[in-house]
Amino acid sequence: MKEREQELIQQAIAGNDESLAMLLHEHYQFLFLYLLKLTLYPSEAEELTQDTIVRCIERFHQYNPKKAAFTTWMIQIGTNLWLDKKRRKKREKQYMNKQQLSWKIGQREDEQWLIITEALKTLKDTYRIPVILKHYYGYSYEEISLICRVPIGTVKSRLNSGLKKLREELGDG
Repeated sequence: MKEREQELIQQAIAGNDESLAMLLHEHYQFLFLYLLKLTLYPSEAEELTQDTIVRCIERFHQYNPKKAAFTTWMIQIGTNLWLDKKRRKKREKQYMNKQQLSWKIGQREDEQWLIITEALKTLKDTYRIPVILKHYYGYSYEEISLICRVPIGTVKSRLNSGLKKLREELGDG
């Protein structure tokens, strides 16, 4: 964890709202890009990012830096909000609509990413989430286990199955 981030976390825990605001602001783009990859729908990712930030503010008193990195905690909240919303509204088909997929990865259009995205869209959420967390964000099995609320063995199994399905979809299988 960066020294500045650690300092902001400690100040926010001590009740400094400005430090919490700065911390959330510094991680906003990271959170948005994660949720964009997860939802595959820019406006939904933006809305979900806002909801996650609000939830982080409301529940910051529950954050324990000894249990998880701040970004892991944010991603866990965002992931859970997304899954809850999907269950509640049953909107999975809308997230997969090809016409809604016109966004940039990083700073440029990436044709290869669009091909991979098409393959990712074929995966069930239980496989897509661990694949994105592991291979795009480099999270450990333990962190993915915490975020997805499943045992580490389940994370490994889902990653293996998800990657196998991706390879088949991409013709590398």
